[in-house]
Amino acid sequence: MSIGVKSKLESETLIKVSRMKPVIKPTVPHRHAGYHELIFLSKGAGSHTIGDEKFDIIPYTGYYLGLSEVHCWDFSKIPDGYVVLFKEEALAQYPNSFNSLFQLTKTFEIGNPNEQIFPLLETFYKEYKKGSSREVLSAHLNVLILTTLNLPSSSPKLDSTVIDQLALFKRLINEHFTQLKNVQDYAALMNIPVRRLNSICKTTLNTNAREVIKERILIEAKNSLTHTSSQVTEIAYALNFTDSSNFVKFFKQQTNLTPLQYRSKIKV
Repeated sequence: MSIGVKSKLESETLIKVSRMKPVIKPTVPHRHAGYHELIFLSKGAGSHTIGDEKFDIIPYTGYYLGLSEVHCWDFSKIPDGYVVLFKEEALAQYPNSFNSLFQLTKTFEIGNPNEQIFPLLETFYKEYKKGSSREVLSAHLNVLILTTLNLPSSSPKLDSTVIDQLALFKRLINEHFTQLKNVQDYAALMNIPVRRLNSICKTTLNTNAREVIKERILIEAKNSLTHTSSQVTEIAYALNFTDSSNFVKFFKQQTNLTPLQYRSKIKV
């Protein structure tokens, strides 16, 4: 069994704004096909699983899901709020907003719903429903992201050049992590020295570039172990390890568990 992929955006659609469906039916783990997702909840209870982390659903909480995130819902109370789906092209005129998305954690506090976010979302939703142009919708998306980034719970602001370079590094990892696993490869693609790439990661993430690459590989491994029935050898092959023993060694170094121990633990 593989992880399902959902596509809620038509090929020519760059942005979609909708209200949360008033249902409590659990969803199965899935990825999104080529778009990012911002979710702003004002009502609801239950749990939201992102990757291998399960979060309690609490009103006035936001979620950011990147291209590679696997998630599923299990509501116990009917939710309310807004869902914003967008492709990267929607922010072509607003690179600072797009590159700053990595500063958002998987879940973040919205705070007072009447002050900023929900009035913006209501206006954004109305513009979408009346068929406003891509330019107008992209401008609303830009404002929404900047406002979200300025919430008290958001990360400290960073130099724009550093943000751009880290965002590029993360995009490159997302595209090539199964094939390229060395820091030197990514530094070459970015046309910067390895020392500079490590400095960027230290400044923004308090770690080095090698650990960022390993984290992405580990996320994919955990997704497969958590949300599929694939054998360890199949997962190792999909992640381009030379053999399953090297994959098991890598996984145990990162988690202190073998892949099968991890799978048994999360199934409890």
